[in-house]
Amino acid sequence: MKILVISHRVPFPPNKGEKLRTYHQLERLSQLGHSLSLIAPCAAVEDQQFAHGLSCVFDMRVTTNKLPFKLFRFIKALLSGRSLSEANFYSSGTQRLIEAEIATFQPDYLLLTASSLVKYADASKTAKYRPIILTDFMDVDSNKWQQYEYKSTFPMNWVYRREAKLIRNLEIEATQISKECYLIAAAEVELFKREIYNTNTVNVLPNGIDSSIFAPAPKILETPALTLLFAGVMDYKPNIDAVFWFVDNCWPSIKTQYPDAKFVIAGMNPSSSVLKLRTDNNIVVTGFVDDIMPYFQSATLFVAPFQIARGVQNKVLQAMSCEIPVVTTARGIEGIIHNDGEDILIADSAIKYAQLCLDLLDSLELRTSIGKAARKTILTHYAWPEVLKPLTNQIENKP
Repeated sequence: MKILVISHRVPFPPNKGEKLRTYHQLERLSQLGHSLSLIAPCAAVEDQQFAHGLSCVFDMRVTTNKLPFKLFRFIKALLSGRSLSEANFYSSGTQRLIEAEIATFQPDYLLLTASSLVKYADASKTAKYRPIILTDFMDVDSNKWQQYEYKSTFPMNWVYRREAKLIRNLEIEATQISKECYLIAAAEVELFKREIYNTNTVNVLPNGIDSSIFAPAPKILETPALTLLFAGVMDYKPNIDAVFWFVDNCWPSIKTQYPDAKFVIAGMNPSSSVLKLRTDNNIVVTGFVDDIMPYFQSATLFVAPFQIARGVQNKVLQAMSCEIPVVTTARGIEGIIHNDGEDILIADSAIKYAQLCLDLLDSLELRTSIGKAARKTILTHYAWPEVLKPLTNQIENKP
């Protein structure tokens, strides 16, 4: 089959959530012998280099189109009644590229990687050759904006309320033009059908993990240094919120018990507020790192204290795959197969969360038990070829 992918970002290098997901979809479709082409709007100069790298990896055509200035796009969105998310990725130039590619490539399928790209599907409406549309929502984005609204005050709560409403409209439109739409977990599908639109076109397409890359550290004598790790893009609101909740509510009691313990925040683009956490000598803010694995493999435990979240947290899956014991919240574990107390520890109150971290720091035996069970869960349920079957079977017309 010929598949034209419209991606909201060039999914290369595969170094964060949505890039990882789309990258592994491309990898699997390429392994199965499908012909691929990808178009992505881009705002950064390095996206051109990333596009070239992706085209070399999968021997596919990757086309980018530079977006107008963000401020101009956002003003236009506010004046035209479009969502800011849609404006963040839309340009008429990209639309024309898609129209031309549909005419020449003649794809059997058009795969959209976000609800905010729905307007690009208009390119297929007037085309002589009309592909079947598939949309990967990943998560219920409108609900995430709604969560932002509830945690904000005027004027940002108005902005977030507007965004939630407009994204909801795009999500409904996507279900009406797509043969299938995908969400990352059954809980997301249930939420969508309950609060957005009750339709049978929305199905589960989980995330997977490459367990050969995210693997336990080589067996060495345990060092006395105790390290709590958080990993993620650090200008992303849910990640910032999670880190500050942990630092404000849990870190003081942990540091009292273990004054030499370190809290490492590993991830690109740390906000100015996150950088200020360095004033605590026990907190390390890395910024961009070329390789996250040394941080995973040297961590004593992984914290995922999410208060705002949608979908599946890749960082939790990655830590579990590395045999690192994870302490998370109910939001942080949404959509992930787990057994609380066996392969992960869950707490929503600050007192209990801090205590679970202390329990792990106190006991090598507990850390080992939780970590090994977590790795087993990943190996059993999260191999990419298996989790991508809903997508690959749809494209190959398999029941």
